[in-house]
Amino acid sequence: MERKKRVNTKKRSAKNPIIIKISLLIIVFFVLFATIFKITELILINKKDSFPKLEISLEDVTIEQINMDLNSIKYPNNTITLTTKNTSATYDNVEIKGHGNANWNQIKKPYQLKFTDKVSLLDLNASKKWVLITNFLDRSYLRTDIAYYLERIFNKDYALNGNFAELYFDNVYYGLYYISEKVEIDKSRIFLQNSDGIIGELDNLHTSEDECFYDNKKNCIITHDAVNQDNANSATKNLAEKLSELNLAINKKDFTKISGLIDVDSFVEYYLLSEFTNNPDAYSSSLFFYQDGKNDKIHTGPGWDFDFAFANLLWHTDGIKRNSFFLPSVDTALKDYVSLYGQDLSNHHASSISTLFYDLMDIPEFEARVKEIYQSTLSGKKEELLNYIRSQANYIRDAAHRDQERWKLKTNFDDEVDYLIDWVSKRYDHFEQTYGVNSKPLDKKPTEELPNVEYTEPIDLAEPSAESNPNPTPESLPPSTE
Repeated sequence: MERKKRVNTKKRSAKNPIIIKISLLIIVFFVLFATIFKITELILINKKDSFPKLEISLEDVTIEQINMDLNSIKYPNNTITLTTKNTSATYDNVEIKGHGNANWNQIKKPYQLKFTDKVSLLDLNASKKWVLITNFLDRSYLRTDIAYYLERIFNKDYALNGNFAELYFDNVYYGLYYISEKVEIDKSRIFLQNSDGIIGELDNLHTSEDECFYDNKKNCIITHDAVNQDNANSATKNLAEKLSELNLAINKKDFTKISGLIDVDSFVEYYLLSEFTNNPDAYSSSLFFYQDGKNDKIHTGPGWDFDFAFANLLWHTDGIKRNSFFLPSVDTALKDYVSLYGQDLSNHHASSISTLFYDLMDIPEFEARVKEIYQSTLSGKKEELLNYIRSQANYIRDAAHRDQERWKLKTNFDDEVDYLIDWVSKRYDHFEQTYGVNSKPLDKKPTEELPNVEYTEPIDLAEPSAESNPNPTPESLPPSTE
């Protein structure tokens, strides 16, 4: 019996090493799995922590109250901390207010920040004022950034810059935002020094008549910023008059007069930016002009408002306009605006769409300069442009997913980016065919009759009617001379 026991003991002990090995393998597997999981988790956390974070601590107000109030109400004395992978900076006494028109009506709101001193955010040029763009209506989050990039390619004076960050109000996550430079008079923005220096804005959509100075095609021109606010009305009125002179010079096809009134290259660059991005807001609102004094030529300011640009599918459900232009086909633009905003805008200011660039494109010298500038800037840079979009998409992808989860968005980020890249690629090909080295003359024949737009002579400041009505309405303008 003892031998039997020994034999059995040996058999059992012979099995032990196998069991031990299996057990060790299982333990090693779980340890390895846990380690990989932890490393992955740390990578994701580190990646999230390395993305710029803008934290706003509000003083004596809640974000809910700010969002319910008018976007013109200012809230002072807030604290802001901007953290990147390698830096962190805190700023006190920062003023915050709402910003924008259509975007202010969305659940995710845009804001403006004003610091007590000039600050550089995310390596951008230092300034006191900054705009936090939501990109809420752009589910790729990239349209504004790409437009700014294109503006730099076109060598636009005072082209804007921006960068992405995730926003928190009082430790509550509010999503992915775009910190943008603001269109304003400043040494690091649009640098004007003359006491009559002005940034005017053509806004045929969002402005009441009593705010407008009208040109002779009934476009509403308002003051956006002025070197001296005491001179703002006079300077803006002068700008509207110069635009009236420009309209008359264009009508007479007098390029000598035209080039004496405007910075031609500035207008060309704005046209190229607006048409390449296919921006439906480009000719009806947020069209900025500036003059450094009343005798300065008119310059176009940087582009703005690109939410609906690049055939945004939220608005262009059929993905239109890869191979067409808003201008010179103004009739098409008017149709698009009716479908875009769901209402007849024909009686709102100058039928909403300014025909200024349509008219300029009927001037051979202007059209020739469009081709010259396109060929010397964007032409040949298709892959550079597409690679930039891919790179930016990769950079914001995780933050974009967090934003979509925060706002319960059902659109797919990667699908939106793929659509955008495909659209831009085809848009580029169309521009090469239209403005490239081997391009053919543009077909400017509209498919329908153009809007009936009246010309009038520029308003004479010495006239009693002009003096008594510093903000003329369309009805108070002198009658057409044609």
